[in-house]
Amino acid sequence: QPVDDPVLNNKLQVLMEEQKVYKKEGLTIRELATMLGEQEYRLRRLINGQLGFRNFNDFLNQYRINDACETLSDPAQTRKTILEIAFDLGYQSIGPFNKAFKDLKGLTPTAYRKSQVNH
Repeated sequence: QPVDDPVLNNKLQVLMEEQKVYKKEGLTIRELATMLGEQEYRLRRLINGQLGFRNFNDFLNQYRINDACETLSDPAQTRKTILEIAFDLGYQSIGPFNKAFKDLKGLTPTAYRKSQVNH
């Protein structure tokens, strides 16, 4: 039974949306819990239960890929390579980035960029 934790959820949103901590390479749920001054199990319960993510990685990917979409659809950033975007978002290599992107958006980052920039 999911336990609502609005205070923790709020702190988490601020960290992710305003401070964009998801860009940190190799970020773990333990590190994130520490940043929040919270026990790891409570954060895990929030992410998996209340927010409905399968795991921490899915949660992290959603923020990173949405950020990538903003960059990819920005005409001012067309010279930025897919690899640079992946690194900027905390991915250590292109493979996991491409896979996460395709899983969430149904197409590759390159195809997504083409679909955005040509409109």
